[in-house]
Amino acid sequence: MSSRSEPTAEHAEIAEDQGIPESSASSAISAVNQAAEYLPGGTYHTLSQNPDSAPEFLFSHGSGAYVYTTDGRRLLDIMLGHGSLMLGHCPPSVVEAVKAQAERGNTFTHVTQPAIELAKMMVEVVPCADKVRFINSGTEAVMLALRLVRAYTGKNKVLKFEGAYHGFADELLFSTNYGYPDRWPDYPAADPDSLGIPAGRQDHVLIAPWNDLDLTAEIVRNNLDDLAGIILEPVMRGLSSRPGFMEGMRELATEHNVPLIFDEVGTGFKLALGGAQEYYGVTPDLATFGKGLGSGYPIGAVAGSEEIMSYLDPASPDDARIFSLGSFHGNAVSTAAAVATIKGLREPGTYEHLTSYGNRLRDGLEELFQRFDLPVQMTGEANTVEWFFTTEPVTDYRSSLATNRGLKDRLAAQMRRHNVFGGGGRLGSSTAHGDTELSLTLEAMEASLVSLRDSGGLSG
Repeated sequence: MSSRSEPTAEHAEIAEDQGIPESSASSAISAVNQAAEYLPGGTYHTLSQNPDSAPEFLFSHGSGAYVYTTDGRRLLDIMLGHGSLMLGHCPPSVVEAVKAQAERGNTFTHVTQPAIELAKMMVEVVPCADKVRFINSGTEAVMLALRLVRAYTGKNKVLKFEGAYHGFADELLFSTNYGYPDRWPDYPAADPDSLGIPAGRQDHVLIAPWNDLDLTAEIVRNNLDDLAGIILEPVMRGLSSRPGFMEGMRELATEHNVPLIFDEVGTGFKLALGGAQEYYGVTPDLATFGKGLGSGYPIGAVAGSEEIMSYLDPASPDDARIFSLGSFHGNAVSTAAAVATIKGLREPGTYEHLTSYGNRLRDGLEELFQRFDLPVQMTGEANTVEWFFTTEPVTDYRSSLATNRGLKDRLAAQMRRHNVFGGGGRLGSSTAHGDTELSLTLEAMEASLVSLRDSGGLSG
C-alpha cells in the first residue's frame, strides 16, 4: 500500500478517543485505504493540494449544519463544500425540487423551464445581469467570460491579481494561492502553477498586487493595446479590499474601456443576494458564478451586459459571435436546485442572520487568539471569516505569506479531533448555523488551541 493510506493511523486514534466501535472504525479505515488504492491522492483528491491535510475519515451523509462519517461520528461543518451550501446540507426545499425534476428528466440538450426561471431570478437580483448563460462549474464560467471579453475587444491579455484563484483551466492558473511564490517574477509577469500548461500561455496574463490601485493602473496603461479584460475576486482568497479599491477598479476599467469581470464564484449569493456587486455597490461588466448558486449541485453561470452577452447568441453575425455549447449546460436538475436555493435565500432576514453570525464568529475567534497571545489579523467580509497569524496588516497575497500558515493547518487537524470539519481559515456558515453551532465552533477552537499550546504546537 502506498504512503497515501497513512492517515488511517490518525483515524484509528481518533476513533478510540471517540469511543467508536472497533468494527465501525475498521470499516472506515478500510474505506480510506480503498480511496488511496483507487483514487489519485486518496481521500484528499478533491479537498486540497496539500497532502498533509488528508482527512482521516469518509462522509456518509450530511444534514443541516452537520456531516456524518462512515464510522458514526457527527461533525459540525464549517467548510460547507468550500462555501457551496448556503442553506446547509440537504435543505428540504432543494431536495424536494431536485426529486421532482429528476422524475421529469435531467438532460435534454435543450433549454428547460427551470433554466428560464433561474435566469429571470438572476436578472432581477444581480446588478450587472441583462442576460445569463449557464454552464457546469465556476471554472467553466471563467473560461467563457474570458472568451467573451476577448471576442468583444479583439484583444488577448487579461489582468488578474496575485494569489487569486479562478479555477483550474489553463487560461488563469498563474500566480495563484496554489503557486510557487519563491520563483514568481516581477509584476506584471505571470508564473504557471502546474505542469501541462502550454508554453507561451503566460504571455497573455498580467499579474498585479491586490489592493494596489496605483500599480494596477500603471500595468493597465502599459498594456492597453492588447488588454481584453480585468478579472478579480471581490474578496480575494479571504482578503478584504481596501476602502475605495473596488470603486477605483471600476473607474479604471471605465476610463480605459476595458471590461471588468467579477469572479463571484466565491462571493455570489453569499455576501448578498445580488453578490459582492450588490454588497459593495460596484457593478462589473460581467460576473461569473458557481458554488453557492446550486446548493452543491454542479452549475456555473456568466451574467453580464446585453452588449457583451450578445456574443453568445447564435443568430449574431459571424464577426460578433463566439462558440459555446455543452450537453449539460442549463442541466434541468441543477437549475431546479438553484431556483430553490435562491427562493430559500430570499426569505426575510437571511442575510442579516448570515452577516451577524459571521461578525460574532470573527469577534469570538479574535478574542480567543488574543487570549492565547497569538498575533492575528482578522479579514473577510460578512459570513466569510478569515484570519492570518501576524502582527502586520495583510493587504495582499505576498503579505499573507509572511504569516504562520503552518499553525492554521495544525488547527484544522485539531478541530477535526473536536468534531468540527474545517477550522484552518476561511470559515463559512449557512442558514442552518445558529447559536449552538457558533458555541461549538468557538469551544472546539479553544480546545484545539489548548492542545497545541500543551504540545508546543502554537509556535513554528
